[in-house]
Amino acid sequence: MKKFYLMLMIFAVSATIATAQNDSKEGKMDMKSDEPVGVKVADGMLYGKDYDRSFTVTEFTDLMKEPSANYDKTVMVKGNVAEVCQSMGCWMTMTEGNNTVRIKTQHEFFLPKDIAGKKAVVSGVFKVTELSEEEARHYLEESKNPTMKPEDIKGPQTAYIIEATGITILD
Repeated sequence: MKKFYLMLMIFAVSATIATAQNDSKEGKMDMKSDEPVGVKVADGMLYGKDYDRSFTVTEFTDLMKEPSANYDKTVMVKGNVAEVCQSMGCWMTMTEGNNTVRIKTQHEFFLPKDIAGKKAVVSGVFKVTELSEEEARHYLEESKNPTMKPEDIKGPQTAYIIEATGITILD
């Protein structure tokens, strides 16, 4: 009887472990190379979830002409990648002139750290938020080419962000 209960326990633990694993690799990390895993799509490499390709893509400069019109709305925006988190690849920025938007992956997927200068299409919710001084310094520490010194950051910072669900790095 003890063998029966032991076998039953082993089966239950094995079944729990097997069903708890997620086989999806979209935008996750390849544990062997420590690189994000993307999915090849027609126009580039997709990280995160795919999106409705019939949705209208807005150019970054057009989005920033009247950002308040897009607050809390799902947007698809195309622009140049200015910077990428050098720690994990968990955020990137798009910049045009004085306008910068931080695109955050919420650690749901990760991006290659060497995509600065490439074009990307981002799908996600556009928001305006306030970063604490500590959070703003944290982002600065993760930057490859910081534009200021940590001690220059004083108080809360207003920031535009997109909480991304998917990002395609274009070919």
